Amino acid sequence: MVAMVVGNLSFLSSQQNREVTELGLRLKDASDNVVTNQFGLQVSSKRPIIKRVLEVMASGIDVSPLFGDVVKVASTKDLVQKKLSYMYIATQAERNADLVILAVNTFQKDLQDENPLVRGLALRTLCSMRLSDYVSYMLESLIHALGDTSSYVRKTALTSAIKVFYLSPKHVLETSLIDRMYNILRDRDPEVVTNGIVALNEILSSQSGMTINKQIAHYLFQRFREFNEWHQCLVMNILCRYKPESEEEIFEIMNLLDDGLRHHNSGVQLATMKLFIQLTLDIPEVHEDLYKRIKEPLLTLLSLSIPEIVYTCLEHLYLLVYPSRKLLQRDYKQFYRRINEPSYVTMKKLDLLQEIATEVNSKEIIDEISGYITNDNEQITNKSIQTIAKISLKIENVLTYTLEIFTKLLDARIENIISNIIIVLEGLLLIKRPKEFDNLSLMLPSIWLSIDLNSPAGPAFLNLLTTIGSSLPESPYILESLIRDIDHYPSVSFHIQLLNSAVALFLKRPAECQEMLVKLFKTIIECINQSEVCERAEFLFQLLKCDISMAKKILAYEPYKITINLNKDRIYNQFRPLHEFNTLSIIWKKSLNKFVINSVEFIVQKKFSSYNIMNFDKGLNLFDKNLVNILKVDDFTFSKTISIDADTFRSCWKKFSNRNQKEILINQFKTTTVNLNDIEYMFEKNNILTIASGNFNYGLKFFLYAQEEKSQIIFLCELKINIQTAYVDICIKSVK
Repeated sequence: MVAMVVGNLSFLSSQQNREVTELGLRLKDASDNVVTNQFGLQVSSKRPIIKRVLEVMASGIDVSPLFGDVVKVASTKDLVQKKLSYMYIATQAERNADLVILAVNTFQKDLQDENPLVRGLALRTLCSMRLSDYVSYMLESLIHALGDTSSYVRKTALTSAIKVFYLSPKHVLETSLIDRMYNILRDRDPEVVTNGIVALNEILSSQSGMTINKQIAHYLFQRFREFNEWHQCLVMNILCRYKPESEEEIFEIMNLLDDGLRHHNSGVQLATMKLFIQLTLDIPEVHEDLYKRIKEPLLTLLSLSIPEIVYTCLEHLYLLVYPSRKLLQRDYKQFYRRINEPSYVTMKKLDLLQEIATEVNSKEIIDEISGYITNDNEQITNKSIQTIAKISLKIENVLTYTLEIFTKLLDARIENIISNIIIVLEGLLLIKRPKEFDNLSLMLPSIWLSIDLNSPAGPAFLNLLTTIGSSLPESPYILESLIRDIDHYPSVSFHIQLLNSAVALFLKRPAECQEMLVKLFKTIIECINQSEVCERAEFLFQLLKCDISMAKKILAYEPYKITINLNKDRIYNQFRPLHEFNTLSIIWKKSLNKFVINSVEFIVQKKFSSYNIMNFDKGLNLFDKNLVNILKVDDFTFSKTISIDADTFRSCWKKFSNRNQKEILINQFKTTTVNLNDIEYMFEKNNILTIASGNFNYGLKFFLYAQEEKSQIIFLCELKINIQTAYVDICIKSVK
């Protein structure tokens, strides 16, 4: 069987090699002539062959032997064929480093072509090759392309500059490329300007992005209307970093951009609002007026039929409620539920209604929300009940009115509504006086069969029964029935609360409850195998046995006032700065530093794809490239003191998903001298430590770690050396 499998694999491999060889012969034999087809387009006979080469490459077959032939095919007037050839070259360049110079010559020729599409294609492909040896060609071409007469070529040059930066940051920062990119901000084409802004921010991210001085800022303000709506958002986000010199300058900028608040695009409106907030952060006396000005366009956006935009606007309005409590109090009707509205929008509206409820509008708001309780959506039902309860806690004058509404809803005998109201009533009981629940207590005997006692509503009902309903004639009989059917309620919390309630009712009505309590203790001891319940039963039994009067003091209910967090988001809003306006922070309810990748860490990860393989230490003659320098980054010094155990390494490796992975060919590989200990020793000399190592199918495998001294960033690495193919596979993750 094994021989058969090996034979099949060998046959498949030979078939693949034969097809690659045939494709190479077809490329050489096909005519170079380009003819004009019926649509007036220039077409070459080699185009379908190149398509087939790409198909074979996409299937995982090694087509690197065709590199030289494809480079020749790239010199053609057929633009489609040229694009296909360039796609192949960009993918296979690293495996054919010794032949790449042929492709570079083709690129240099195409960079002088009269067709701007050809010039742009050549530049983009040249800069897409991950070969640091050719950075000088890339930089020279980029600097020349930034002065090209075609705006398409200039835009391509700016985006390609980012690729070259990640390939070799040091070379990019040392040339005049950055200065040329600043100069191109004055380009006549607004799209080139915005591409320049993006490129500068990406390249200079470790320096907090491009510099925004007064000259650049006012130039962008003056050209603002030339940009399309998405570029306007980009420009305003960049201008948020600008600090005007005086209040007069701030108001001039706001007057200049005031039309952005009435723009048809919601993104432009929110970007304008963010810029206005940033400009006036240090002028508190204008905040209230600014919030009122911002409020109107946000309320207008609520009428849109796009729920995602509506939800985003609601989150931003919710952010403004904290610094300006009265801002939306008169606009409460804007937050009523609409027909066919998604549940997540309604939930956020309920949060806002809770915040803006006052003594004047609270009853009307409660009436509106009570209509949502019978909704088919259980989430909306639960949220509506909780919101009404929180409003009644916030505004005491409406508590009685709230209880009347709850009484009517309890009478409807709908299980999930009753259960949620019972839970809410228990929460109110901890804060308000029991006598305010007299009318509700009369309903407890009639609704308990409609409650899901295995849910949190079960313990809540028992608590209410023995506090506000302790004087009801039916209370002992309800508890007795529950004790008799205790096997139907396996919840630990229910059993504990049943114990508490039975003892509490026994202390108030001993004659009626003594037999029932004895039966409960006996059932728990003999039938219940829950340690928490048994321990509670033992404690209560000993308490009653030793001192009845002390038990009454311990278990007696005494109403007391407590403060509760009516909305967990309010805590977040209190400490959430307004400069996070119009960011994902508003939606995720986390500060930006909690989920945005640290710029330094991001650049570090990118640098790993730009390693330089240098001469290897002659003392360890494994191969002609320095394996240690594969893992090193320019200007990095690794710490000697770090120590990580295997469990920590494993957990960090699983937790951090961002990675850089690369496969490198090592020339002149010598298998006879490869040794695990020698390689580990070389890494250790450079403060790159090994957590584990060993052999795998065709080579050696290492798990390594190191810590950069300045940034304290920890690098985790999986390294595989394939002895048969002379390839090194590297996967690196970074942890701060």
